[in-house]
This record gives sequence, C-alpha cells and structure tokens, in this order.
Amino acid sequence: MLSLPSIPLSAQTAPADTPTYRAGLKSIAIPAPDSTLGETGPDYRVLLENLVPENNRLVAAFVTPDDMTSMKSGNSTSVALNRYALVEVSRRAEFANIAPEMFKEISSSMAKQFDGDLTATFKEQEETINRRLKALSSNPAPVTIDKPTQLGALFSKPDACAFAMIAPYTSSGKTVRRAMGVILLRVQTRVLFVYLYTEFKDDSSVAWVRTTTERWADAILKANQP
Repeated sequence: MLSLPSIPLSAQTAPADTPTYRAGLKSIAIPAPDSTLGETGPDYRVLLENLVPENNRLVAAFVTPDDMTSMKSGNSTSVALNRYALVEVSRRAEFANIAPEMFKEISSSMAKQFDGDLTATFKEQEETINRRLKALSSNPAPVTIDKPTQLGALFSKPDACAFAMIAPYTSSGKTVRRAMGVILLRVQTRVLFVYLYTEFKDDSSVAWVRTTTERWADAILKANQP
C-alpha cells in the first residue's frame, strides 16, 4: 500500500468553531450537515452503533433535536430516527495513508458496486441490526430492509464522490422509505464513509439529500484544509 508522509500537526488544526473527531491518529474537523442536525456527543453516539456495519467504526453521528430528545428520554430507538447522518471509518484501513491515485481507484470500485445489485449488502446490514437489537432486548421488533432503488451518482471530485438511493425499512408493522446519500471522502490522507438519511416523502426528500451531500462534503474538505 502506498504511504504518504504525515501531515504536520499545525496543518491539521481546524477552525475553532468546528468540532474535531479522532480517526486514524488524525483530528478531523467535521461540521454538521446542516442546521437541522446536531452531533449527539459520545454518551449517546453509542446508540447509533446498531446502524454501523461491523467492519466500520462510528466517528460522529448527527440527529434532529426532536430525535435527540427522544433518545435522551429512552422513547426512541436508532432504527426509528427520522433524519440522521453517520460518519464512519473502515476498521481495517483506518490508519492507512491514502494517496490521490489510490482514492481514485477506491472511488471507481465503489461506483461499480453502486451500479450493481446491492440486495446482499442491505441483507447483511439487516442481519447486523437485528443481531445487535436482540443483544440489547429479549424481545426486539425485527427490522426488514427491502431492495433499494438506486438513484445513481450525485457527484465525483478529486477527494469526494457520492451516490444516492431509496430503501424501505420495516419494523413493528410500519414501513418507512428512506432516501440516503453515501459519500466517500479523502480527508488528511484518511478515507471517511459518510451517510445521510431522511424519510422519503416526495421528490423534495431526494433534492435535500442531493444538495446536502455535496455541501457537506465540500464543508468537511474545506474545514480540513492546511
């Protein structure tokens, strides 16, 4: 694997008003996706671990104020969130230095995956969620994730690319269709996997995902410029 020299600590300093999170020995600045979402903090961030693939580690999680209130009162589960965002890193590659040409290869590979059948990927996520919910409760309501509708690529840039889809989630007899954006980012030579979710109501839901993913990707990259 190619290796780049570490970025000097001074070059990693983020603006004072942007929170930073640790990933691969780096302090990475991650602003909120938009004004409707806020970071949960470490105490409640662990509740969102149920939604993270086992080969990834959750770095930051953003939810709406209403969902945050429900989480604090214990009246909401992670699968019932209306709008949220997750920032993750691969456990196996968290400390790898990713050069621009390597990121281009990763982006191309990801594009091929999103151009294919993702049913198996979502079934694996479904199994992970249900296994973790069962570990937390003796009688949890199972979650079913049906085949997603892929919406294609949203954008592709030297250090970022994004894709979108709509997937139905069913639990306790209620089905919620979620529009989601998936962003791959190269930040301080590390790769972040960024996910943005909102309940699909109409075309405006997809428009929000499309606009917010690009703005958020640009904001994260800008916050981490030397």
